Amino acid sequence: MQPFNYGYSFWYQQLDIGSHITKFAPQNRQGKSGFENTPIETHKQLFAAIGIAVNNHGAGLRELSYRAGPEQPQQLLLTNDEAVHLEDVARVIDFMMPVGWASLVLLIVLIGLARLTRWPLPGLAKSLITLLIIALIIIVAISVIGPHEVFKAFHVLVFPDDHPWFFYYQDSLMTTLMKAPDIFFAIGAAWAVVAAIIYLLLASLLKLIDPHRPAP
Repeated sequence: MQPFNYGYSFWYQQLDIGSHITKFAPQNRQGKSGFENTPIETHKQLFAAIGIAVNNHGAGLRELSYRAGPEQPQQLLLTNDEAVHLEDVARVIDFMMPVGWASLVLLIVLIGLARLTRWPLPGLAKSLITLLIIALIIIVAISVIGPHEVFKAFHVLVFPDDHPWFFYYQDSLMTTLMKAPDIFFAIGAAWAVVAAIIYLLLASLLKLIDPHRPAP
């Protein structure tokens, strides 16, 4: 989803991020002034630049900047603490990428074993029911625990204890630009939907080409 900037343009409208920036950017307590005067395109470009940087080992994060107006100087977007946090995010991504590829290889191996051992492949209906049950369990669990508590627990588990990861809007243009954590839940939900669609398509395709599939 990175080529589509993680759907930022869409979520910018749906989450009313423009109004969020207008409200909180003037309250910034870290000396970052005038961000509320920057155009929407600047917001999109900066979000895209952060996405590219965290997928490139964090390179370029500390150079990201904005100009509040034609006669205004360039200002760094991130504080040191924000840059440290995003560099931590980049390290998590660096770790997860091989895990993702390994999972794909494992899936291919399992499909191969299913062919060799004549395991029945799942049909579309069974796959859909399984996904719905998993989604329901996740939604109920998040609802009971609380979305913000889940977000907090994830960060406590993943990031170093002595590295900051929580930023008030008044102290962070990064979180203001993203309207965090709202946008992360939105992007996560979109990823889940895309993954489910891909899974269902693959399940249907495999069932159709299954050599052991009963004749109609």
